[in-house]
Amino acid sequence: MDIQLQESLAESLRWRCKESASDTAIKFLDREQTYSQLDSNANHIAQGLLNLDIKPDSRIAYLAKNTDYFFEIFYGALKAKAVVVGVNWRLAAEEVSYVLEDSKSEILFVSPDFFNIIDEIEERLPFIKKIVCLDGEHKDWINYLTWKNSSEDIDPQLPTNENDDVVQLYTSGTTGNPKGVQLTNKNFYAATDNTLGIIPFPSGSKAMVCMPVYHVAGTNFGIWGLLQGCNNIIIPEVDPGLILDLVESEKIELTLWVPAVILFLLQHPNAEKTDFSSLKVVVYGASPIAEDTLTKAINLMKCGFYQVYGLTETTGGNYLFDFRRSRPEERQAKILWESFTWS
Repeated sequence: MDIQLQESLAESLRWRCKESASDTAIKFLDREQTYSQLDSNANHIAQGLLNLDIKPDSRIAYLAKNTDYFFEIFYGALKAKAVVVGVNWRLAAEEVSYVLEDSKSEILFVSPDFFNIIDEIEERLPFIKKIVCLDGEHKDWINYLTWKNSSEDIDPQLPTNENDDVVQLYTSGTTGNPKGVQLTNKNFYAATDNTLGIIPFPSGSKAMVCMPVYHVAGTNFGIWGLLQGCNNIIIPEVDPGLILDLVESEKIELTLWVPAVILFLLQHPNAEKTDFSSLKVVVYGASPIAEDTLTKAINLMKCGFYQVYGLTETTGGNYLFDFRRSRPEERQAKILWESFTWS
């Protein structure tokens, strides 16, 4: 493990941004930022939140596909002791309204793809103090860059502790409304310490973040990549053709794909033409995988495959299975480690 974990995620990311200041932290489309720039952007966001009278433990919501802005907002919220609420962008307007009301989110960051949803329900959201547009303009709401750049580049240095909530993600069962899962610094540290102790995340390596950040898989993989000082390549959503292109052109070394994505990649016409030689680690989970799919993927990509099993409530994967260490006849995953401590 390269990261020197501090007392909280905020402190750990401060350490990483200082340690890897000039290295690329995030690349999204044609935008790139170094770790130093990420730290500066987070300062602006933290001050912007404090200027809106956001108190510790207040919720701020993100309704958009994956962008570099999510991780700026996440880190800025950590510095302001606010809690990011990931809103599933596949939800209908009524469900989005429920999540925002249930979480009592006070600030909403929303992209143009979902302006129509918020327009439809805005009158039912009196607790929202400010709506901020990501990568777009709305006649009633402020633009993200305008809002962010209007605040000072000063780290508020608020004290944090292991029991502070850092993110609230919603998980849906087969019945009822989505359930909000509150995850703390302690929860993330239990998962991070064990995950990074087993799965190699070398500092400076290229990591792809393609799973949605409203899901614990997307959030975790992005956070782990930043903590480890990776160069994190972010794409808005799963796009098999784009994923294959980037694996080859960006020389991706680490990624997390759910089994359905692995199957889509194998079925893509460019799969056999793609150069996977840079790829070292594929983490997969969230649903069962067919033995045939896994075998084909291993034969094609020729890298390490790590299966994780867990829940949003357990900060993601709490069991891990390294396929390479199993006997060919062994098909029941051996429990290698547990990454969640009950508090």
